[in-house]
Amino acid sequence: MRRGCASRVGRGGFSLLELLVVLALIGMLSAVVAPRLARTYDAIAGSGERDEVVRQMERLPLLARHDGQAIVIGRGDRAALSSRITLPEGWSVSPLEELRIEASGVCHPARLSVSGRGVVEVRQLTAPACEVRDEE
Repeated sequence: MRRGCASRVGRGGFSLLELLVVLALIGMLSAVVAPRLARTYDAIAGSGERDEVVRQMERLPLLARHDGQAIVIGRGDRAALSSRITLPEGWSVSPLEELRIEASGVCHPARLSVSGRGVVEVRQLTAPACEVRDEE
C-alpha cells in the first residue's frame, strides 16, 4: 500500500496552524464584544439603581405620615436627607431648595440633585404627592 497524500486524507484532525487561526479569531471577537457587554451591564445596573433612588424619594410622604411630623430639609443638606432614605451605594441626593413635606404627607414642590455612577441629574418633586419627575 502506498503512503502519501491519499493516506493523509483518510485521517481526521486539524493542523496546528488551523487551530491557531481559530484561536486568534476567537480572541479578536472577545476583545470586541467584552467591553460592550460590560458597558451594557453597567447601564442596566445604573438604571435599576436610578429607579431605586426615585422609589426612595417617593417614600418621603409615607415617612412623614408614619412619624406624624413634617419633614423639612434645608438647601444642600445631603446628610439630613440621607438619614431618612436608603440609597444605593455611591448615590446621593441633595435638595437644591428647601424640601418640605407636611405631616399629612402633602409635598411642597422642590428640586433635587441626584448623582451616582458619574451622572448628575436634577429631579423635581411635585405637589401634592411627591411624584418624582425629570426637570423640564
